[in-house]
Amino acid sequence: MKLPSLSWQFCGLVCASALTSLVILKLLASITQEGSVVFKHWDSRGNPATHPEDRLRSRHKGRGISFEQLQRADQKPPDCPRDLLVVILVTSAPWHSEQRDAIRSTWAQKREDTDYPWQVVFLIGQPLELGLFPHIAQEQQDYGDILLGNYVDCYRNLTLKVMHGLWWAADNCGSRFVLKTDDDCFVNTYHLPRYLAEFNKVRTGLYVGSVFHLGRRHVIRDQRSKWYVSKEDFREQEYPPYASGIGYVLSHDVVWKLVDEAKDVPPVPMEDTYVGILAREAGVSVRDSGRFAKNNANWRVCNYRYLMVIHHLDARQLREAQQSMLKARTACNQTKEITSWK
Repeated sequence: MKLPSLSWQFCGLVCASALTSLVILKLLASITQEGSVVFKHWDSRGNPATHPEDRLRSRHKGRGISFEQLQRADQKPPDCPRDLLVVILVTSAPWHSEQRDAIRSTWAQKREDTDYPWQVVFLIGQPLELGLFPHIAQEQQDYGDILLGNYVDCYRNLTLKVMHGLWWAADNCGSRFVLKTDDDCFVNTYHLPRYLAEFNKVRTGLYVGSVFHLGRRHVIRDQRSKWYVSKEDFREQEYPPYASGIGYVLSHDVVWKLVDEAKDVPPVPMEDTYVGILAREAGVSVRDSGRFAKNNANWRVCNYRYLMVIHHLDARQLREAQQSMLKARTACNQTKEITSWK
């Protein structure tokens, strides 16, 4: 079913109005260690507002993420077989049911002919429009593929969403790898699992994706920006190297390391940036790969022989990409098999 749309700007407006309501205020809490709560304030246009306590971390000793508080006690998480090769975590907004349905009917469809088991799980937070919650709960009951978090679903909580997913995968799944991606991305589920099983030589310490280099890693201090980060939360002027959030692969040991570091490292709102910060703290280096396309450039059919993730596709384009992937298996069998991340 098609659910009502809800923009990030409206998310901001609701956050602003919540300052006058204790009940809604609690919903807008970002959870940190020791049970402390920190709030993001917004102006009337949905932009981050100047506030002396505008921060994404606790002011107490526990500065990182308290994972147990991100899990909803009233919602059963997805089942996760212990023999999976890869778990694919997909960030999705509550009202993006059409995108989720398109993914389920295309690249998330399980195949009987695969030797490398994988699973797709959608990451969703508490809808600001509370009328959406019954639809999300029903969707989880129907498909069993939604991990519903105990945080408000808006941009500034995207890091909580992803870290909740990584924590769940580390604690509940025995998969050798985790791929994080978004619901406007196409994942080549024919080639990715096979590549990880047959050609990838890095079994541990793996963190790979399309890396942002120095010119794209400047810290934004403008409090009007949704990418604003205070010096108190991150003092450096440049972020460490990190892979774009459209898609990155982590080995199981790295997922555990990131989760462990996150308990002490203050989060920033950009989840891919935060993962890069955690990776540096854990001593994990990110690998750059051309297999992750940051944009939909009308790729030729044979490009689907080597691209693992393609960004910026709507529901119709996801279906077209699925057909291209299937066609490439036969029409492009003379194309050289990929054997590296480059």
